[in-house]
Amino acid sequence: MEKVFDYEVGIIGAGIVGAFTFDTLVTNGVKTCLCEAGEDVSLGASKANSAIIHAGYDPIPGSNMARLNVKGNKMYEEVAERLGEKLLKCGSIVVADETGLDGIKELYERGLANGVSGLKILNKEELHALEPNLNDNLCYGLLAKTAKVVSPYNFTISLCEEAIINGGTLKLDYPVDKLEFKNGGWKVSSGKNSFTCHYLVNCAGAGCDKINELAGAEKLNLTYTLGEYILLDKSEHGLVNRPIFPMPTKLGKGILVAPTVAGNIICGPTAKLIDKYSTRVTSEGVIEIREKTKNLVNGIDFRKAIKLYAGVRVKEGKDFILGFSKLVPNFYITAGICSPGLASAPAIADEILQNLQKCGVKTHKIAIKRRKPYINTQNLTEEEFAALIAKNPKFGKLICRCEGITEGEIEQVLKGVITPLTVEGIKRRLRATMGRCQGSFCLPMIIDIMAKYYKIDPSQVIIRGKTSLVTSRVKEAGIYSQKEEEEPKTNG
Repeated sequence: MEKVFDYEVGIIGAGIVGAFTFDTLVTNGVKTCLCEAGEDVSLGASKANSAIIHAGYDPIPGSNMARLNVKGNKMYEEVAERLGEKLLKCGSIVVADETGLDGIKELYERGLANGVSGLKILNKEELHALEPNLNDNLCYGLLAKTAKVVSPYNFTISLCEEAIINGGTLKLDYPVDKLEFKNGGWKVSSGKNSFTCHYLVNCAGAGCDKINELAGAEKLNLTYTLGEYILLDKSEHGLVNRPIFPMPTKLGKGILVAPTVAGNIICGPTAKLIDKYSTRVTSEGVIEIREKTKNLVNGIDFRKAIKLYAGVRVKEGKDFILGFSKLVPNFYITAGICSPGLASAPAIADEILQNLQKCGVKTHKIAIKRRKPYINTQNLTEEEFAALIAKNPKFGKLICRCEGITEGEIEQVLKGVITPLTVEGIKRRLRATMGRCQGSFCLPMIIDIMAKYYKIDPSQVIIRGKTSLVTSRVKEAGIYSQKEEEEPKTNG
């Protein structure tokens, strides 16, 4: 008798690759479970990166990176429209001084070999006409018209929500600590909880080596690269119109200056090899960003910096590792999904589906339910806004002044498909506390809204993770303590 499993496919790790894989499988009729160690999705590298859908000129021709980058780039517009996610079709430019023309030409030829369209080598006049604030010493550029900018954490959330409303299962707070293959499938355990699946996909990011070890699969030798960023206030919007890159090096694409979908400007990332997973921003990193961006763009006012943050890029060799384990059955490995991982994610998910189908996984046509985007009052006309407030007055109560977020918007995400359990969960969905004051005014009110919704004391509201609690309050501003987690959970 054929063994019946809880799910046909299990996925470990709810970053952008795990989310795309989850959604792709579910919307193709495959019974799928996604599990994540943290309290929410998109808690690792998928929430702290440059947010750029690269065109694909940088990877070595013939590599997984090159092939999947170009394919994934082409898939994003349809996905964004379907999910209701914002996408900037702005292109990008690699810039060089008078000595860098040969390097620009090399990237151009590599892009053509990879199948990238819309590439153009710019002379100094063309370059500065597109980007008037560029450093005067820059003489050449490679324009990649197909590059885009997105919000990676919003995409991750939306993909998971779409999968859930179409029958997928998401298990949060599920750090995998035991994997057993028996009776033709996997038992995936977290403490006393477990589920079974026919096939298991490792999308655990920074924790993929530990998942491989639990499964008895190939040993992975991961390297960690710290990338630090400076986020500038929206008042700096328009400083650049598209991501501006220096010539890439062996450590990565370099420290860039780029717009975000929200209208801010980001500068970074650094590229520091580290022995231990850590997202602490260093003073040395800030100095490096400030110095190197001067070579790209004039007039960056770092007095307008509102946030410092960092992410960790995880590598395993020089290319993405994708494919079934040769040591254990029914176990698919994704590892070393660094840049251009965000751009490649939908194509990686599509390839995983195709490989599972070759092994006998059956797809089924389903009537796909489309995810309804959350209301964004900033996008409404005056008439639409007035009608919404008449229907629900809470949409007229402003909570986050910097980002224009109302009480009604906060309550709608609290009632959403994936209920945010922390203030940072609200932040990732709505941008509340992400503005100029970084929560100085709105944080106490958000805490009160969450406390009332969950029927708990405000002191029990979690800022992020599990241990960063509100410890005391002074008047309306509040005093808060946060304990940064240094080690990633097993699921990445």
